[in-house]
Formats: sequence, structure tokens, C-alpha cells
Amino acid sequence: MSGGRVAVISAHTSPLDLPGTTKAGGMNVYLAELSRQMAELGWEADIYTRRTDPAQPDAAPLGDGVQVVRVDVGPPAPLPPMEVAAHVDELASAIERTAADRGRRYDLVHSHYWAAALAGIKLARRLQLPHAATFHTLGEIKNRHGPPRPPEQMEPPLRIAGERRAAVCADLLICATGEERDFVAGFYGADADRIRIIAGGFDAARFHPGGRADSRARLALAEPELDAARGPTILFVGRLDPMKGADLLLEAFGMLPPALDARLWVVGGDERDADERARLRAIARAAGVSDRVVFHGAALHETLPDVYRAADICAVPSTTESFGMVAVEAMACGTPVAATDVGGLRTTVRDGETGFLVSPRRAEAFAARLERLIVEPALREQMGQAAASSVLGYAWPRVARAMADEYEALLDRAPVGAPCPEAEALLAGAPAS
Repeated sequence: MSGGRVAVISAHTSPLDLPGTTKAGGMNVYLAELSRQMAELGWEADIYTRRTDPAQPDAAPLGDGVQVVRVDVGPPAPLPPMEVAAHVDELASAIERTAADRGRRYDLVHSHYWAAALAGIKLARRLQLPHAATFHTLGEIKNRHGPPRPPEQMEPPLRIAGERRAAVCADLLICATGEERDFVAGFYGADADRIRIIAGGFDAARFHPGGRADSRARLALAEPELDAARGPTILFVGRLDPMKGADLLLEAFGMLPPALDARLWVVGGDERDADERARLRAIARAAGVSDRVVFHGAALHETLPDVYRAADICAVPSTTESFGMVAVEAMACGTPVAATDVGGLRTTVRDGETGFLVSPRRAEAFAARLERLIVEPALREQMGQAAASSVLGYAWPRVARAMADEYEALLDRAPVGAPCPEAEALLAGAPAS
């Protein structure tokens, strides 16, 4: 079989949401870019998500052969994944009904993130289709390796149980790294024979080195705050989420010698992140660096290549990271990365060659690596060149081809409707079961 049609489920966020805002990040880019590339290989997709505003149309094109389809499930407002999980029966039914109304027939279901996977299990069983699932992040890894938090802020047992259910029930599990594969098999009990490793990707036509001076000039005109001529520039791109480690970066930035006159751009977040932004501003004030930190808000994805190329260093201080799309995009633009030694960053960043890896939650070590990159421009240039060539294997066409191969293999082998009673028992009596 070459090609087909996929029902893709993204329950708590839409690929049309702006990356870098609340609950919108690398997964949104992943869904949009991978789906478009898959369509070029003959795999058309309907990406089902919740309507979060009454004014949103029922469907919106995302490219040839790809559209986002909104269904009415729960209130027409953004909901966190935990609240979405309470509506999985309703979501599966709404997708089934909408597909029937639109005359859509699918070859498989692919769900993204744990709440969507719970609906995907139900939908796939009803339609007698094979089900693929991608977690993107794992609750138990966040609990084990995330920043210290009070118990009420830990990832809840329902999420852990939901991920275990998806791990046991899915016909195909896509993991970004071997580390994630081992964890899903070891902790969640997934059959290792059903797990495949396919990393995320980037758009090589847009994210590439060269034209740094032009990028800086364009950016300074469009966004005067982001003027790299004012001093050595460190860049953070991502949601203002404690897991992304902007607080650690601000602490490390405050340790840099003032004589370096470095600047830090925090590019991410929106009005819904007011509390976290205020906390980060307070950290910057306490460190005495408020005048050299720019909180910009999320950048349009089309603007990001100039943002990456304009910066001297991209910092990725995440406490956990399944893949690390920001690191890959920055390296593709020829910007060296200083990142924490966690998750997918261990795979994408080659320590000492394309950037530096630093032990998590060690601000002093992070500051030392940033300082070295600032004071050694020849090292930055060398690492940037190595970084750009090192990530070419993550270009979206290669990722899409690997996914298409797995889809075809799944359709050749998968018995559908296999029971998973041990996973069902995990959610007995829970709202999402």
C-alpha cells in the first residue's frame, strides 16, 4: 500500500495555534509540518481538535491533503489536558460522527499526547482501525526529572494511568529517542516490538545558516527590541513553562561578568502567561539584569529563522525534553546551543562540537558555558558550522518517509481490536475512562 488517509487527533491544542504560547509548542509545529510532508507522500490527514472559540469554522485547510477539523466537545474554550481527558468518550463520538457526516473513511488513527490517545483508543476500536500514538512528553518523566514542585503541582495519577493505557493498547508507539523507548517499555509496560523511534524534524528550506547580518538588520527594523548590535546575544525560545527552565537561564545569566554586556532575549508566551512572566521578571530583578533582558512574547514561526540567526547563542535549559525542536532549528541556522543534558537534547546536541550540554539545574555550569561561547567567537563560528550540518538528518522529508514506512508496515501486520484489560483496569472509575 502506498498512501491512505489518517484521522489525526490533537485534543488539547491545534496545529493552527501559535507556537510558544500557552500549551502550544513543538508539538504544534510537528503536527503541521509532518502532516504536510506526509500528504506529499500520499498520506492525507484530517487533524481533529476541539473547537475553543465559537467563531472558529468547522474546518480549515493546512495544505494540500491536510485540514484541521474542529468538533464541539466540552465548552468552546481552551482547556488543559486534564480537563480534556474528562471528555474522551465525547471526543471519540464527535470524531466518529463528523467523519460519517463528511463521508470520510480512514486507514488508521494517529493520536498525539496522552489525552488524545485515550480518545484514539476508543475511536480506533469502534472503527476497527489500527491505532498509532505519539506522547511528545511523558508525565512520569516530568515528575522524576522536572523542577522541584509541591505535590499538588506534580503530574497527576490520572495522566500516568492514561499514558500507561495508551502504551499498552496502541498498535504502534512512536518515540523520539531510544531513551524514551526504553522508558515507555520499562515503566509503562509497552511491548517493545510495537515501538519505533522517529525523531522530530525541521524545515530545511527555512532554517538554514547564512545571512546573519541581513537577519539582524531585518529583525532590528521589525522588532526594535531584538537588536543584536547592542551586545552579545543569548536567545531563549519557548513557552513560559517552568519545565522549559527560563528561571535557570535567568539565574545563570545573572552570573555572567557585567563587562561582557550580554543581552538575553526571552521569546515566548502570551497574555495567559502573566503569572510566570511576572515570576521571571522578579528573578531578573533579583539578579540585577532587568535592563539587559527582553521579554518579547511568542514570535511567528515565519520570523524564527531571523531570530535564531540574529542571536549568538541559543540556550535550551529545559528540565525535560523529548526531542528539542528549538535546539535543532537553532543549530540548522548555524547558531550553537547551550542545553541541559536531558532527553532528546542528548541526541541532537553533540557536546563540545555543536554546542554544550550541561547537567540539569546547575546555573553555575550553565553560566560557564555561556561565558565561554561569548568570549570565544571563533569557537562559536566553528560550532555553528558543525551544528548546521549535523542536523540535516532531521529534515522533514526524511522524517515523513520514515513515518510513512511505519504506517504501511502497521497496516500490513496489525490485528485491530486487541483487548487490553490490564490498561482498562488502571482507569476504572476515573473520569477519562
